[in-house]
Amino acid sequence: MRIIIIVFVAFAWVCSFSQTTQERLGIQFFENNEYEKAEAIFKKIYQQNTPSIYVYEYYLNTLIALKKQREAEKVVEYRIKKYPSDIALQVDLGFVLDRFGETEKANRFFDKISKSSTENIYEIKVLANGFQRRGYPEKAIELYQLGIKKHGHLPFYVELIYVYRSTLKTKELADFSINLIQQEPSTYTYVNRSLITVFEEPEAVEHLRQIILKIIQKKPDNVMLNELLLECFIHQKKYASAFKQVKYIDRLSNAQGKRVLDLGDLCLQNHVFKEAIDAYYYIIDLGKNNPYYLDGQNGLIRALYQQISLSIQPDSSELSTLTLKIQELINQEGLTYKTVSSIYHLAEINLFYLKKPKETCILLKKIIETPRLQPGFVAKCKLLLGDASLVQGLEWEARLLYGQVEKQFKEDALGQEARFKSAKLSYYMGDFEWAQSQLDVLKMATTQLISNNAMELSLLIQDNIGLDSTNQALTDYAKADFLLFQNKVNACNEVLNLLPFKYPNHSLNDEIYFLKARVQEQLGDFQKAKSLYTVVYQKYPNDILADNALFRAGVISIQILKDQKEAKQLFEQLVFNYSGSLYVTEARKQYLKLKNE
Repeated sequence: MRIIIIVFVAFAWVCSFSQTTQERLGIQFFENNEYEKAEAIFKKIYQQNTPSIYVYEYYLNTLIALKKQREAEKVVEYRIKKYPSDIALQVDLGFVLDRFGETEKANRFFDKISKSSTENIYEIKVLANGFQRRGYPEKAIELYQLGIKKHGHLPFYVELIYVYRSTLKTKELADFSINLIQQEPSTYTYVNRSLITVFEEPEAVEHLRQIILKIIQKKPDNVMLNELLLECFIHQKKYASAFKQVKYIDRLSNAQGKRVLDLGDLCLQNHVFKEAIDAYYYIIDLGKNNPYYLDGQNGLIRALYQQISLSIQPDSSELSTLTLKIQELINQEGLTYKTVSSIYHLAEINLFYLKKPKETCILLKKIIETPRLQPGFVAKCKLLLGDASLVQGLEWEARLLYGQVEKQFKEDALGQEARFKSAKLSYYMGDFEWAQSQLDVLKMATTQLISNNAMELSLLIQDNIGLDSTNQALTDYAKADFLLFQNKVNACNEVLNLLPFKYPNHSLNDEIYFLKARVQEQLGDFQKAKSLYTVVYQKYPNDILADNALFRAGVISIQILKDQKEAKQLFEQLVFNYSGSLYVTEARKQYLKLKNE
C-alpha cells in the first residue's frame, strides 16, 4: 500500500518532467510487476547521468520490491551525496530500513535526525514533509511538537493542523486548536475554519465542547472560546443551548442583538421554529430603538408563517395570532419597502387559508405600488395576484400578470414559474395542446419544483389526450381541478363523483382518486383522504402520483392521526422505492427523525 502512495506522490512531484523512451519503458515494466526488467533499465539510467526524482522514486521502489536492501540503501546514499541540502532524503534511509523489517533501527534513526534538526525552523518543516511523504505522519507530528517547544506555535501551526486534518486525528486537532488559540489569539480565524473536520464527527465535537466548558469555567469572558462553544452547540443541533450561548456572546461583544438575529435566521433555515421564534422575540424585546428591531419583527412573522405553511391543518388561533402580528406591524411602521415582505405573508394568508381572494388582490396592488421595491419581489407579488385573480374567475387578468413576469424574467426561475402558471391556466381552460407545448419546455427548468410539476402535468395531458375526439374526460377532470383551485370544493366533488360513471376504467382513475383525496383534506376528513391516497400508491404504484400520495399519507399520519409507526413505514417506502421523487429529501428527514425517536 505504501508503494502505491509513494508512486502517486512521485507522479504529483514530477508531472512537469519530460520522460525519455527508456524511462517510460522502465515505468511500464514496474507497473506490470516485471521488476527485474525495470531494475536493469533504471540502473543503466543511473550509470549514465544524475537521474530525475521521478526515476529515483521508481528505482528505489523497484529495489524494495526485489528485496535488495543494500542496493536500495546505496541509491538513497547516492542521492543524499548529490543533494546534501535536501534533508528530507534522510527519511528515505529510515524508510528502507523499515521496509526490510528493521523497524526499531529505523525509529532510532528517525529520532536521531529529528533531534538534530530542531534548531532550524526550515529544516524542521522540510524533514516533517519528508516524514509525511513516506507515510509517517506520527513522526511529522512529533517533530512539529519538538519545534513548537523550541520556537513556539506560530512557525508550525498551519502545517501541524494540516497533518491532524489529513490523518483524521480529530480529537488531537481539537486539543491542539484550543491550546493554540489560548497561546496565539491571532490564529483564531484560521483555526475556526480548520475545525470543520472536528465538527463533522459527533464524538470529536463533544470532546471539543467538554474541553471548552472546562476552560470557560475559569475564563468566562473569553469571546473566542465562547464562539467555538456556540459552534459546537449548532453542529450538535442543540439549538436551545445555542440560543442561551448566543445571548451571552451578544452581550459580551455588545452586538446589540445581531448575533441572536443570525442564530434565529439559521434556526429558521433548518425549520427549528421554537428557537427561531424565541430569537426574534428577544430582538423585539430589546426595544424599538434597537437597530435590528424591524429585522426581528420581520423574522418573527416569517417564522410564524413558515410554521403554519408546513402544517396540513393550521390551528385557527395560530392564524389569528399571525394576522394580528402583521396588522400591528402595518399600524406601527406602515406599508414600506422594509415591511412588504411581512405584509406579503398576510396576502398569502388571505388567499390560501382565509379564502379571501378579493382582499388579497386589494392588498397586493397596494404592495406593488410601494416605492423602492426590488423587481423580483414585485414579480413575486404579480404571480400571487394572478393566482388570486384566477380564483375569482378573472382568467384574462391572471394571464396578463403571468405574461408580464414571464417576459421580464424570461431566463429566470420567476419567469419559469410564470410560464408554468400560464400553462396550467391553459390546461384549466381545456387548451391542452398549447399547455403541453409549454410544459415540454419547462421539463428542463432550473428549479426542481417547476421541472417536477411540469413533468407531472405534461404526463397527465399526454396520457389522456386523444383518447376520444373531444377529450371530454380530460376536460371534465381539468374543470374539477380548477374548481378545487377556486376553493369551490362541493362543486369539484360533484364533478369528480360523476367521472367514474361517465368514463369507467379510464386512465384518469389514479388522478381522480388523488384529486378526491385533496377534496377530503379541504373538507377536513383526513382519515378518508388518507384512504384515497392509499388507493393511489397501492393500486397505481408505477404512475406519477404514487410518490405524491405516499408523502401526503405520511404527513396526515404524523400530523393529524398521530400514528408515528404508520408514518415511518410510509416515508421509508417513499425513500427506498421513489428515490427520484421531489419529496424524497423531506421524507428521508422525517423517516430518520421517527426512527431515532
